[in-house]
Amino acid sequence: MKRFFRLGAFLILILPAALIGQTRIHAASFYSESVHDTMHVVILLPTHYNHSHLYPVLFLLHGYGGSQVDWTARTGLAKYTRHIPVIIVMPEAKNSWYVNSQTDSSARYEDYIMRDLPEFVSSKYPIDTTREAVAGLSMGGYGALVLALRHPKRFLFAGDLSGAITIPGVIDSVLAHPKAPIPGGQGPIYPSIVKAFGDSNKVFRDDHNIFVLLKREHSEKLPYIFCAVGIQDGFTGFLPAHRLFTDMLRKYGKLYEYHEMPGVHNWQFWDMEIQPLLERMAVIMKLK
Repeated sequence: MKRFFRLGAFLILILPAALIGQTRIHAASFYSESVHDTMHVVILLPTHYNHSHLYPVLFLLHGYGGSQVDWTARTGLAKYTRHIPVIIVMPEAKNSWYVNSQTDSSARYEDYIMRDLPEFVSSKYPIDTTREAVAGLSMGGYGALVLALRHPKRFLFAGDLSGAITIPGVIDSVLAHPKAPIPGGQGPIYPSIVKAFGDSNKVFRDDHNIFVLLKREHSEKLPYIFCAVGIQDGFTGFLPAHRLFTDMLRKYGKLYEYHEMPGVHNWQFWDMEIQPLLERMAVIMKLK
């Protein structure tokens, strides 16, 4: 077991039955100009929520094939945040990879997450825009890091659990095997990859490659970065990619925390590692 550390209008949705009666959990919908669609979002409020108080916000992203209800339905998120005064926003993002699509101008998911969603949330809740964090799992882990590196002054903290950070570097391999299923039996990722990144635009890929972005932005003050990956993750490229990424963070003198733990690419691992992620976020954002 290894743990590496380095300090340096509202529409009601139907939620799973287990969530009914938990008044901290709110569901809403709003129209996003960036994606030309009505998008759904789940919001977890602090235990002693007070509308007159400004709260930091964590944008918590779902993975490929997931949805906005995953985090509250499949982890103990509400329990783990009982003593953390933060508003957690969990948006629907489909299989977008959290980027402005290179092939479809009506699918600008980076703009949706970075502009439309915060504007909507701020219109309903008292958000402290000077204390924002972003985190996610798998596709959402990649999304959290690519958004943080493309907007290095926006967030104080960025968290990645089992992030698909080999994307877009391995796109050519994916395109060469368009029918290959991803681990877990969720089907081929070929359509979402082509829609998000195109099939040949190297400039666009580089602009959304966290390794390229880190080299470009290493002189900038970056958010504190938290990474965790399971040693037995079925995506065999994820573990070496995380080691390389955190080696680069160390080389450039950035503040980060890296966990390598026994585990695979599943909710048991993410339920376990979201806990230290939240604890570190609370420290970095001075919530405790």
